[in-house]
Amino acid sequence: MPLDDHVVRERLDAVFARQDTFEACKRRDLGALIRILSAHGITQGQVSAMTGIAQSRLSDYKRGKHQATYASTLETIADGLGMPQLLRRAMGLVAEAPTGSSAPAAGLDIQADTFDLQLLAEAIGRNGSGVKRRELLSLAAQLGATAALAQSEVWERLAYALTKPSAMNETIVREMEARSAGLYQLEEVVSARTVLKVLTVHLREVSTLLNGRAIDPKDDLRRRLIVAAGESSLLAGWSASALGDTGTARNFYETAIKAADEARDSSVTACALAYRSYIPSGNGANGRARVLLAEALENASVKASPTTVAWISARHAEESAHLGDASQALDSWKRAEEAFSVADPEEDRVWTRFLNQDRLDTFHIATYLNIGKLDDAQEIATHLLARLTPAEGKRAAVIRENIATAHLARGSVNEAARIAQSGLAIVRETEFEMWLSRFEAIAKGLRRWQNQPAIRAYLEEFAMTKRQFASSPR
Repeated sequence: MPLDDHVVRERLDAVFARQDTFEACKRRDLGALIRILSAHGITQGQVSAMTGIAQSRLSDYKRGKHQATYASTLETIADGLGMPQLLRRAMGLVAEAPTGSSAPAAGLDIQADTFDLQLLAEAIGRNGSGVKRRELLSLAAQLGATAALAQSEVWERLAYALTKPSAMNETIVREMEARSAGLYQLEEVVSARTVLKVLTVHLREVSTLLNGRAIDPKDDLRRRLIVAAGESSLLAGWSASALGDTGTARNFYETAIKAADEARDSSVTACALAYRSYIPSGNGANGRARVLLAEALENASVKASPTTVAWISARHAEESAHLGDASQALDSWKRAEEAFSVADPEEDRVWTRFLNQDRLDTFHIATYLNIGKLDDAQEIATHLLARLTPAEGKRAAVIRENIATAHLARGSVNEAARIAQSGLAIVRETEFEMWLSRFEAIAKGLRRWQNQPAIRAYLEEFAMTKRQFASSPR
């Protein structure tokens, strides 16, 4: 006997609340979703009637004979079944979670208030090691159990220091430094919008501490706090730039440079100029980007921060290659390799952790591609792809974009589309809008083969992602 509509709706709601359903949506695994629905009394015939997708096709998904690769298929399923926004977001079909919603524990987004995320950043900064999504969620769970006590203890100390800045001590400064370092690690796996919100509050507190303390060149606590403010301003600028707000990004970078001047820390200036170089580069002004990078190198030294020199030199090589200056590109790349050979990104500056061997190789690929060394670029990309672990965060999107670009240059269009699609999902998930233009270049390069299924799937995915960013609030 056919089920009443309200019974079907109740069963669907029960399925949508399940953790395994959320995981299936994160994987875009329609086969698993159909199996879960079946186990809870929702037949393939009912799903077919609600979605308009043929029952035979649903059966193929369930048995793993076919995979759903097109965003339009996922949208048809979501619309037909009346999926909630949380699951649509897990599938990558919406850009923003609705206010007040919360994901199951295994999701990426942590629905916590700003203070909780500040505490989490401090915990990560004190730990000193890299953080991945699973570890991040574990830390968040631990935080939830102790947040009240921690909030009371830290807030009392900070409130006292804010009202009586002369009471600022080593403990307060270390907390601000740890929070700044932790936010750099959180930035890899938390959305840019969330990071920028937390940084705004953090910088307000640091500024209040600084404004209430007399200027004294011999005051090391004040100097360290200025450096933390500069480092945090760098990250705020990067996060604003990632969201496409270049005006705000430039203001934060200028603030970081002012802090660097007062603290006599030229490495912060070098980082600000290097971060800023991505803005003109994204607009095709590679000459302007290279000028900024040259200025950054003047402020960087291997002795102070070898990883910073390695990164900026690699960027200088990349931009030189874009300009067709092969000789300068190779010279800059040699300098990057030399600096990286003595670098320790984990123990250098707060912004240098991202530059592991995988990320350095992406600069190598981009440099070789743009000076016509296609075989060398392809060889590096092949080795990189072979050793690539399930990388997490924005760095993974950059790596995949570079590998996809190398495949496209060599004519391996289906492989380029496949790898680019996985990178595009990370761009959406982390709100890494500033890298969208790189994926758009891949889309333009693939359009002549748009009748091929893998390429059509990527083009459709890119169009959907671009619409989402266009509709997202700034």
